[in-house]
Amino acid sequence: MNTKNNQRYRDMDICMKAAMLELMQKIPFEKITVKSICQRAGVNRGTFYSHYTDMEGMMNDLEEYLSGELLQVVEEWIKYNGSKSIFLPYLRYIKEHQYVYQVTLSNRKALPIKKSFQPLLEHLILPICRTAQITDEEELLYYNVYFQSGITMVLKCWIENGCKKSDEEMNVILMNCVPMISECQRTIDVSENI
Repeated sequence: MNTKNNQRYRDMDICMKAAMLELMQKIPFEKITVKSICQRAGVNRGTFYSHYTDMEGMMNDLEEYLSGELLQVVEEWIKYNGSKSIFLPYLRYIKEHQYVYQVTLSNRKALPIKKSFQPLLEHLILPICRTAQITDEEELLYYNVYFQSGITMVLKCWIENGCKKSDEEMNVILMNCVPMISECQRTIDVSENI
């Protein structure tokens, strides 16, 4: 019997995801059917439904996989490099998987990286907020949302432009954006004391 730990099961899963990505290049995700994926992948509907409940489940699984793998890459980077150039593992992973991200973005609004933001929060955003003497939990939540949204939109723009700028150039751009919050906080504090 095919189970998630079975090599054949995993091979079929990869084959169906590849078929979905190929189809997403030509038609919107909403118009892709289970039948078209099965035909392209050379599997029957039973195989599809042994993996997923529906198309949305398949897309969510792909996004979850990408996000989880990216999280591992980032954690490995931090283990050996600390928070120095923390955006580089994100940029390199996204560039390496650019095709998948471009296809996903053309059919979805969100970039599938939310799960991998935890290291950014712990190693970059929270230290900056602490430096700016921001300790209120609710306020930290707002800064985190702000950073995530900004970083996500910059990455999305980079992907939509074909990742033309190098990883290093994009790292500098992102790193230059991040300190601006703490500088803004200092400016606000100074202006309140005047």
